[in-house]
Amino acid sequence: MTKDLDYYRRQPYERVLQIRHEGDQRYLLYRVREIPTIAGDGLTKDEALTHLRAAFDDYITWALDEGLEVPAPARGLMRSPQAAKRMVAHQVLPGASVAVVAQDTPTSGPETQQLRAAAIA
Repeated sequence: MTKDLDYYRRQPYERVLQIRHEGDQRYLLYRVREIPTIAGDGLTKDEALTHLRAAFDDYITWALDEGLEVPAPARGLMRSPQAAKRMVAHQVLPGASVAVVAQDTPTSGPETQQLRAAAIA
């Protein structure tokens, strides 16, 4: 099987959602847990996910062109809000809200209301 962009798009990479505030403005930041340098932000989940997908495609295309190894999906290593808190606490400003999107959780549409929130103290 050829590991091209389509291959990596089908992999169950886990997304981490951070809710951030800048002044009075609230925005969402999604990251790929296995490749935290890939991020997408926006005022809505759909906008943030669109930007995340574009950043993912750019990164994967670049990595493949350069012959770099692309990290594999973690496949369910983080199942609980407590595990999420431990994993992303170092990436989040104190007091920020965080949700971990499980690999089998839809990330657009009304199902996104089911995200599990983890408070970072």
